[in-house]
Amino acid sequence: MALISRGRWWPILCVGIAVTILAVYILLVASNWIYLGWHDTVYFFSKSRMWERFWLTVWTSTVSTFFSLFIGIPAGYALSRFRFPCRYAIASVIDLPIVVSPAVVGAFLFGITTRFPFDWISEYYGVYIGRNVYGVLLVQFTVTAAFCARLMKASFDIIPVRFESVSRSLGASPMRTFFKVVLPMAKNGIVASMIVVWARAAAEWEGLMLFVGATEGKTDIMPFAIYLDWNGGMMGWVTSMSIVCILMAVSAISAMRLIGGRSNVW
Repeated sequence: MALISRGRWWPILCVGIAVTILAVYILLVASNWIYLGWHDTVYFFSKSRMWERFWLTVWTSTVSTFFSLFIGIPAGYALSRFRFPCRYAIASVIDLPIVVSPAVVGAFLFGITTRFPFDWISEYYGVYIGRNVYGVLLVQFTVTAAFCARLMKASFDIIPVRFESVSRSLGASPMRTFFKVVLPMAKNGIVASMIVVWARAAAEWEGLMLFVGATEGKTDIMPFAIYLDWNGGMMGWVTSMSIVCILMAVSAISAMRLIGGRSNVW
């Protein structure tokens, strides 16, 4: 009682709420695992269907993350360091895929893919972007590119500007300063942000549902497959793939915090 009277009740309350949230999450995962049972866990995890969807999720998320980094790193650096006309308006437009529903992004992709350069790519290279794996990559990239740019901006914001000023004063060009000074200093934050972007791409399904649709073994990455199996009443597959998705998310978060360290922007 004496501790509570001296104001210690507040940190105890806050920590207690955090522990309660953790306990609820553990209970949710454990209850689903108990529902599935050890025998069914072994059965579903031994099926090729599980791992085909797992690797489809992994490689599509990796490719879309690569393209998101190609756009997000320079865009994030521009938003962090440069002052240019309509900067805040441009930043707001870039952030749109973050704040709108991914389903809206999937719907608008229908119109974009009938215009240049997608129609040109389809006509001259025979690569149709739609209800196939290219459509999966496009949806993942569209949803995560803005997310990537925002995280990269946060990574560059941590780096003091004076290091770049010193590099420029010694005769280094802006590009050389970026590659030789800024990128090495922001390395951990960039890698941690990259893991977050990858996890977000792996979790996408709303945009896929509208723009791509489901083709067995071709476009049904794990979150989408969970939705389809739920509609089909295949609860064993739903539970087992949900467990895999949770393990993927936990691994990504752990790697992000381990690599990011103090430069962790999440």
